[in-house]
Amino acid sequence: MKHYLIYIASLSLLFSSSCGSLSAPSVQPRLYNITRSIDAGDGAQVQGDDGTAKMAATIAPYKAQLDAKMNRQLATLATPLTKDGAESTIGNWMADLMMAAAKDRFPGKDIAFATANSGGIRVREIGTGPLLVSEIYEMMPFDNELVLLDLSGAEMKAFISHIANSGGWPVSEELSVQLKNDKLMVRVSGKEIDPDARYLVATVDYVANGGSGSSMVKGKPQVSSNEKVRDLLIEYAAKATAPISVKAEGKRMSLR
Repeated sequence: MKHYLIYIASLSLLFSSSCGSLSAPSVQPRLYNITRSIDAGDGAQVQGDDGTAKMAATIAPYKAQLDAKMNRQLATLATPLTKDGAESTIGNWMADLMMAAAKDRFPGKDIAFATANSGGIRVREIGTGPLLVSEIYEMMPFDNELVLLDLSGAEMKAFISHIANSGGWPVSEELSVQLKNDKLMVRVSGKEIDPDARYLVATVDYVANGGSGSSMVKGKPQVSSNEKVRDLLIEYAAKATAPISVKAEGKRMSLR
């Protein structure tokens, strides 16, 4: 006996958004046991292989739309994006795009830097060549939103120490964390952190709500963009006007 998952409802919802953005479907797939004769649920009878073919034909238009969206080329990678070490090319690229998106979504705000937990990146490498929408989904399959965290200088130091003690996270180019003589040297846009100042950090809601051990920022003031980081990565990756080449030289995170 064969089992077939029917995603018709889910796929329909996937493309129902008027703005055309992709989002994870919330409807659970329905499971049908295909035998020689089975009630399809609408009064019709599905007969063996012919019924399977009919269902495949029903799904085909939705699958074609999904394939077209997921296989859309956003840009070209001149060098691979890899997840390796405290500072990585995939992390640098992602954090810089998050920073660019945060500046646009929160105009007039002085944002210190952008960061996300390294565990949120679910691939080890995206190879050179066409960068596809599907690869962004594989890289970040979660529905995390971009938020701004409002931290005091002291809270900022504690948060950055946590990032360093976690082995390093993706951070945008504004932040530099260097371990020298067992002491962390932290600079934000070339300046030391002022313990009496306030800082805005662009990150994912998962982290802002205390995820990945970030209890020191849980409950701190935050403002949501109401946009998924994954969708923003897709949007801003498509803005590239030349093949993407990213370096990881330890200027952001050097913890050895």
